Amino acid sequence: MKKVLCILYPNFSLYEISSLTSTLALSFDITIDYVASDHSMVVSEDGLPCLPTKTLDQVRIEEYSCVILPGMVNIGPVLQDEKLASFLRELGEQDILITAISSAPILLAKAGLLNDTEFTGGIWQNFFDYFEFLPRENFKAKAVLQDKNIITAIGFAHQEFARKVILGLGLAENTDNYFKEQNEYSEEDLIFTLSDKEFDEVKQSIENTL
Repeated sequence: MKKVLCILYPNFSLYEISSLTSTLALSFDITIDYVASDHSMVVSEDGLPCLPTKTLDQVRIEEYSCVILPGMVNIGPVLQDEKLASFLRELGEQDILITAISSAPILLAKAGLLNDTEFTGGIWQNFFDYFEFLPRENFKAKAVLQDKNIITAIGFAHQEFARKVILGLGLAENTDNYFKEQNEYSEEDLIFTLSDKEFDEVKQSIENTL
């Protein structure tokens, strides 16, 4: 399968995408490239410094099956990033799954990708009057929503978002093996045992590091 592209920008929300990125990497062995407008250190909203693996102008979009845009509390700085806006506009002409969570759909709207697309997101309703490019008529009050090749979600629904993206990529028909969220758990739900073969592989990986 092709790689996945995750775009980083100042104040991005790590927890909103980590359920998805960790599952893609650990359960499906998919390479994720973390890119930004330039090679500068990008600091998440919780203070984690991240160094992009490449810049937007180094990306060959045909190498990727999916683009992930995390949300952010302060969207002001990234809205001024014309390099990112230009990159997103070009995505509209590509056969690729575009995913955005929390406030990130605002970036898709600025790039014109939501003009004919229903979407959701963690978006203050006040923004619909403030940003002329944000189409109120296409907003739907849902936790997660897919319309054509665009998946959007509210920030708290990060696991549902991850499920929808994995299904959208055709990686699994059922995602219950990867996400176990529920209101209550039985004792059986909380006890885990590897098969002999799986445990041998774990022991081997540990011994290889000693």
